[in-house]
Amino acid sequence: MKLFSILCFLFLSIHIFHGQESAELRLPNSETRDFSLAVASNIKRYRENSSLAYQTEDLERAQFLYDSLVNKVLIGTRFDNFRVKNYKSRREFKFEEFTKPIYLKTSAIWAEPNDSEIKALNDVAEEFGDIIDFVILYWESPERIREAKREFNENITILYVDELQNENTTVVPILKHSLGLPSVILMDEERKVLNIRKGVSPTFISNPITEEVPEFGQFNTPDTEEQFVHSYGVYFDFLSENITQIINNM
Repeated sequence: MKLFSILCFLFLSIHIFHGQESAELRLPNSETRDFSLAVASNIKRYRENSSLAYQTEDLERAQFLYDSLVNKVLIGTRFDNFRVKNYKSRREFKFEEFTKPIYLKTSAIWAEPNDSEIKALNDVAEEFGDIIDFVILYWESPERIREAKREFNENITILYVDELQNENTTVVPILKHSLGLPSVILMDEERKVLNIRKGVSPTFISNPITEEVPEFGQFNTPDTEEQFVHSYGVYFDFLSENITQIINNM
C-alpha cells in the first residue's frame, strides 16, 4: 500500500510539473515582441528542462520542449534588426536592409555544411533568389570563414558576427547561445518569424546508410561518392519544405 501511494505521488508530481512548465512559458507581449527578448525570457528554464531530458535520454521530451518554445513563444516575434557585417564587402549591415522574406541559417565553421548541402542550397537559391533572401550568418571571424573555402551561389548573402568585436553586446549572446547550431529561421518580409527548425542532421552523411550513426560532433565529414545523391536529396527536401512555408505566407 505504501509503495502504491509513493507511485501515485510521483505520477501526480510529474503531471503537475509538466503543467506548470507549460503555463510558465512567457508568451510574447508588447515588451517581448522582439525575438531576442522572447528568447531571453524563456531560455534559462528551457535549458534546464531540456538538459534534464537529454541526461535521461528522453529525446521525445526534449523535442517537445523545443517545439513548445518555438511554437508558443518565438513564432510571431520580430527578428532583431541588429548589426552584422557582409563577408564580401566587410561593410556593416542591418537586417532591415532585406526587403524579401528571409531564409536564415545560423552556423559556425565547426557546423559547416558539406558539399551535398551546399549543392542543394545553391540550387534552391538559384531557383527562388528573386523572391526570397537567402542568408547564412556565421558566428565567426572573417578569417575563420575564409579558411573553409566554400563556394555559395551569388543569391546567398554571407554575414558574420565576431563575438569578440561585436557592438551588439546584449543581442548577440542571446541569439548565438540559445537554439544551437545549425538553426534555420524563416521570416516574412517584415522579419516576423514564421518558423524555426534545427538544421538537418549530418549524421547520415559520413557513413554508409547501413552503418551506425557517428558520435555527436562529427560534423564536416566529406560526402562519400555513394552518399552524395542520398544526402543531396535529404537536404533538398528539407529546403523545399521551408521554402514552401515561406511562399505560402506571401
